[in-house]
Amino acid sequence: MENSIAIKQITLKNFKGIRNLTINFNHVTNIFGENGIGKTTIFDGFTWLLFGKDSTDRKDFEIKTLDKDNKVIPQIEHEVSAVIDVKGEEIVIRRILKENWVKKRGSLDAEFSGNVTEYFWNEVPKQQKEFHEKIASILDESVFKMITNPLAFNSLKWQDKRSALIELVGNVSDAEIAGNDQMFTELMAKLTNKSLDEYKKQLAAQRKLLNDAIKSIPTRVDEVTRNTPEALDFDALKKEKEVLINSLNDVQAQIDDKTKAFDAILSKRNAVANEVFELKSKLQNIEFETKQAVSRSMKSETSGVNDLNNELSAKKAELQTYENGLTTLGLKLKGLNEQLNNFTTGIAYKRTEWGLENEKELNFDEANFACPTCKRDFEASDVEAKKEELKANFIKTKNENLSKISAEGKSLTEQKSAVENEINSLEIRIENGNTSVKTILLDILNIEEKIKHLENAPKSSEPQDETVLVANELAKNSDYKKLKTELSEKETALQQQETINVDDLKAAKASIESEIAEINRGLAIEDQIKASIKRIEELQNQETTLAQQISDLEKEQYTIELFIKKKIDTLESLINEKFNFVKFKLFETQINGAEVECCHTLIDGVPFSDANTASKINAGLDIINTLCEYYKITAPIFIDNRESIVDIIECKSQIVNLIVSKPDKKLRVA
Repeated sequence: MENSIAIKQITLKNFKGIRNLTINFNHVTNIFGENGIGKTTIFDGFTWLLFGKDSTDRKDFEIKTLDKDNKVIPQIEHEVSAVIDVKGEEIVIRRILKENWVKKRGSLDAEFSGNVTEYFWNEVPKQQKEFHEKIASILDESVFKMITNPLAFNSLKWQDKRSALIELVGNVSDAEIAGNDQMFTELMAKLTNKSLDEYKKQLAAQRKLLNDAIKSIPTRVDEVTRNTPEALDFDALKKEKEVLINSLNDVQAQIDDKTKAFDAILSKRNAVANEVFELKSKLQNIEFETKQAVSRSMKSETSGVNDLNNELSAKKAELQTYENGLTTLGLKLKGLNEQLNNFTTGIAYKRTEWGLENEKELNFDEANFACPTCKRDFEASDVEAKKEELKANFIKTKNENLSKISAEGKSLTEQKSAVENEINSLEIRIENGNTSVKTILLDILNIEEKIKHLENAPKSSEPQDETVLVANELAKNSDYKKLKTELSEKETALQQQETINVDDLKAAKASIESEIAEINRGLAIEDQIKASIKRIEELQNQETTLAQQISDLEKEQYTIELFIKKKIDTLESLINEKFNFVKFKLFETQINGAEVECCHTLIDGVPFSDANTASKINAGLDIINTLCEYYKITAPIFIDNRESIVDIIECKSQIVNLIVSKPDKKLRVA
């Protein structure tokens, strides 16, 4: 031992009922006395001298001596002093508790104002701090408690006991436990920035998440299955759709043919309408000039009425011109609107045609990949090459068809836009013409009112009928009659021109498209079923993956359990090797198999708390011996109730036996 402490002598004055007592100590000192006469007080006095506490580590305990009425005897000093041997050097230590009595001004009696503690080291007065530093230089207080009382160590919290035991062997690192075991070294490599316990919690959390996920998969599969629609005869639907598409193409071709024919008829009608307009304009010009001539000849007598009639005729001629023009424009607008409808229908068809073409898929008939003569299947490489060739041709043809349809659709869209612009222009012209017609009608009403007023006025003679004169003049005009005949022929031809009706074809087309749409809805179920099957496969694959991940985690957790078991065995073995009488259990297994930290003292397999007094004392002495060996120091051991123990194990420390002896009414030292 590098350091040994022994009591040579201790003196108690007015300490816990002992008025004055001096005891000299040997290596083994026996102190006898019946219960309650101060055996434990000697131990209390020694611990109070060193640390200001009793042997049970209490600061606040009654030191002062009481009188027969259990009242503190005032104004006396309470003192403990000792001569101790530290590594062969004798040191005298003394602690005195004094009462401080102060006589206040004007008072006859002094009053108690508190306690004062004085400290002495080899008779030299010391401040409290200096005194404590001196004590600490000899022995740490916590160590002193453990090596002077056999029951002290086992009265500690289990965490403190465990820490003290682990300190004895040094904190064995996880790397040392792992050693060269590959399974454990791989485990250690994963403990970056985390402890083993944290890694355990991480694995437990991950396993819980995986378990929750894998438990939900059957429910999710069932949900997908329940939401999967019943299968239909998709091959029959596809064949029916193909037949309908062919029918739709036939109907659309008929519509296109009739539309082209109608465009030719409409173009011819527009040409005739323009000719009618020009003929009417020429006739109106002749009529106007004839009226002007007749009017001038009649002007001498009926100038006022004639002027108004001329003006009225001019207005009516102007009105007729506008009405003829509006009629022609109306016919043209009707034709353009029909063209617009045809273009709109054509564009819609092209969109449908593009969609149908785009939906086409290449399906291989495996019979095409066998020799037509011997029916033997082609080589796999030849089959794949043939499939790639067919696939390339299919994609090329499909892309060409899509491009052609897009170009035709674009052309129709451009033609439609041109017709829309022309319609807008015509509608503006018609609106302006209608406005002019309203204005002319108002003018005609005003002129007719003026003529009526003049005709009702007294006249010198009846005027000639200008209308009759004009009609006679026109009847004589060969050009007028020729134009009139030609106009009649053109108007008859315009009325007799045929019209084309595609309503039945459009209705048939709409019906076919409706049937195709219904079939498409049925075919969409096939995609839903495929998607459901794919989703179920994904969930089943996910379940397999999760199961493997859980298995990997369980394997890792088992490795940790093996490591912890090895660590437990190693740590307990290293610690228990240092003791002869006691063993320590540092881990215990819970119901779920987990190992948790603990610290149980065992005496021949019996828990310390269940052992008899002798076993407890010897267990405590065994622990003290090991602690003294570790800290390289010994100190006096006070053994209370020594009378109940026949033999104690061998100790290097000084022993103070406190023995209950009924005959000894006063303390006896032997």
